[in-house]
Amino acid sequence: MDDDSGASSDHYGGASPDHYGGGGGSITIVCKMCKDKGVFSPDDDEDDGYFTCRECNYVNTSTQALVSDPGDIQRNRPFIRVPSQSTKTPKLLNADNTQRAPAARAFDEPDEPRDFVPGAADAWGGEPEEQLGIRIRQRYVQGLQAILQQQLQALVERHRAGALICGVAGTIWLRWVAASKVFGEMWARKVMTEDEAARGLKRSSNQRNPPEVKCEWADEALIRKHRRRAEFIFLRSLRTMLPVYSTLSVCFLACHVAREAILPTDIYRWAMEGKLPYVAAFTQVDKLLGTPVKHCPLNARQLFRPVRVIGAWQLEATAGSIARRIGLRLPSVNFYAIAQRYLSELSLPIERILPHACRIYEWAMPAELWLSSNPARVPTRVCVMAILILALRVQYNINGQGIWEVSIPDSVTLGRHDISASNDTNLPPPMKSDGSSTSEEFGTRELLCALADAYDKIDVAHDYSKDLHSYLKYCKDVVFPGIACSVTEKYVIEDFQEIYKERQDKNPKVHTTNGVNKRDRDGTSVSARCLPASSSGIRSIKSEMEGHGFCYMPPRKRPRSDGYLHYRRKTTAGSLTCIGHADYYMLIRSFAKLAEVDVRIMHASVLKLERRLAWIEERIDVSLDALGNPAS
Repeated sequence: MDDDSGASSDHYGGASPDHYGGGGGSITIVCKMCKDKGVFSPDDDEDDGYFTCRECNYVNTSTQALVSDPGDIQRNRPFIRVPSQSTKTPKLLNADNTQRAPAARAFDEPDEPRDFVPGAADAWGGEPEEQLGIRIRQRYVQGLQAILQQQLQALVERHRAGALICGVAGTIWLRWVAASKVFGEMWARKVMTEDEAARGLKRSSNQRNPPEVKCEWADEALIRKHRRRAEFIFLRSLRTMLPVYSTLSVCFLACHVAREAILPTDIYRWAMEGKLPYVAAFTQVDKLLGTPVKHCPLNARQLFRPVRVIGAWQLEATAGSIARRIGLRLPSVNFYAIAQRYLSELSLPIERILPHACRIYEWAMPAELWLSSNPARVPTRVCVMAILILALRVQYNINGQGIWEVSIPDSVTLGRHDISASNDTNLPPPMKSDGSSTSEEFGTRELLCALADAYDKIDVAHDYSKDLHSYLKYCKDVVFPGIACSVTEKYVIEDFQEIYKERQDKNPKVHTTNGVNKRDRDGTSVSARCLPASSSGIRSIKSEMEGHGFCYMPPRKRPRSDGYLHYRRKTTAGSLTCIGHADYYMLIRSFAKLAEVDVRIMHASVLKLERRLAWIEERIDVSLDALGNPAS
C-alpha cells in the first residue's frame, strides 16, 4: 500500500511535476488588450500557455511577454519551453514531441484591429475623410489669402491706392473667415452628412427604377473614385463658404473703408484685363506656398481658378454682405473724391459744379450712398451721378429750353414740326438767334458740347478687344496661362495673324476704340465734336432716345417759368417709358455711360433723388410756417 502510494507519488510528483510548482501554484498575467492583471490557476490554462482575459475575453498567446514578473516563469513553470525572441511563430508540442496546430480561437479573429471593410484603410491612405477635408481646407484658405495679398500689392503699386488698405483688408479678411465658420470642428463631418442626405433624397425620388445594390468597396477603382468624390465635395463646400471672388470684394471693401476713389467698375475692369491678379492668380500660389503634393491632393488650378469674373453690381453687393456678416459699420461713399473724379473725366468745370453738388449731398444724404447687401439695389456710384446731374440742371438751367436743338446749324424736319434756327417763333424768348444770348446760356451750350464730346471719348471696351494681337496675348497670359503651344501651332497662329493684318490694311471701314478717329458702317468719318456728332440732327437723337427706352419731347415753346422741370414716366403697352427733352437726355447719357449703367437706371435714380429733395423742402416749409404762426 505504502509502496504503491510512494510509487504513485514518485511517478506524479517527482518524475513529472506539474507546471505550477507542486500543483498549487499560480501565475500573474497582464492582458495585452486591456492591461488588466489576472491571477490564473492550473485549471485556467486552456491549451499550453493560452489564457483568456476575464475582463475583455482577449486570448493572450505569449506567456513570457505578458507575465508581470519575468522571474515567475522560472519559478512557477521550469519545464515549459519558452520560444526565443527570434521565433516568429511559437511551436506547440504534444507529449510525444510532435508539433500540433494551435488551439482554435473564438470567432477566428486576428490579434490586431481592422476596419469594417477589408482594404478600406489602405485605399484611403490610412486617413479618414475628416483628415482629408482638413488638409484641403488649410490649403484653400492659405491660397486665398496669398491671392488677396497679391491683389493688394497690385492696387498699391500699379493703381496708386494708399497703403492703408493692406491693414484694413487684413482685418476684414480675418473677421470674414471667422464669420464663415469654415474652421468649425464638425465642418468636414457636416459636409459629408449633408451630401449623404442629398444623395439619399435623390435616390428616394427615383424609386421607380431602384438601382442594383453593389458593394462599392469591392473594387479598388471604386474606392479611389469615392475618395476623389469626397475631395470635390469638400472643395464645393469651401467655394460656397469662401468664394474665390470674395477676395475682390474684400479689396473693394478695404478701399471703401480707407476712403479711396476706387469703384467696383475699376476692380471688375482690372480683374478682366489681368491688371489685378484674379483670373490667372492660381499660377503664383504654388510659388508662394510650395507644392502641395504631400499636403493637398488638389492642385492650384482646381482650387483657385475662377469660373467667371463677377460684375461690378454683384461685387458691390458682396462687399456689403461681407460687412453685414462681420458687423462692420460702414461710412458713406467718399462723395467728394468720386464726384471730382467723374467731373474730371467728363472735362467739366470742377470749381463751379462740385461745391454746389456737395451741398446737395450734405443736405439730402440719401441712403443709396451706403453699401448694401441687396443685389437688386442701385449701386452707390449711380446715386453720386444723380447728385451731379441735379446740380448741373440747377446751375445751367437744363429744363427743356431747346438748347440742343438750337445748336444744330441746319434746319431739319421732324414729323410735322419744322425747327429752324431762323424761325424765332419756335424758340423760347431767351434763345433768340440775334446773338443776344447771355453768358449763362452760352455756358449751357458749351456744357452740352463738352458732354457730347466726352460721350464719344468714353471707352468702355477692354484693352484686349482692340485688335487680334492684343486678344491673343490676353488669352495666352490670362485666360489660358501655363499652356504651351507646339511648334506647329505657333506657325499656324503667325499665319493667321498675317492674314488678319493684310485684311485690316485693305479694309479701312473699321471701328477703332479711339473717340476721335471712328468710321461708320458706310466708311464715312464721324467727328467727335458735339455739333456735327449726328449727321441727321433731331432724327438721329430721336432714334437714339427711342432705342434706349425714351420718348422724345419737342422743346418748350413758351415756358411759363424758368423753374425746375420734373419729368415723369408713362405706361405704354404695359411697360414704363421715360419722357424727356433732348438736352436732358444728352446730359444723363454721358453720366450713364461713364458709370456703365443703363440710361433708364440713371433716369430713375434722378427721379428718386428729386422726390426726396421735394419731400425735404415740403417739410421745411411746414416747419417754417409753424414757427411763423405759433398760434395755429
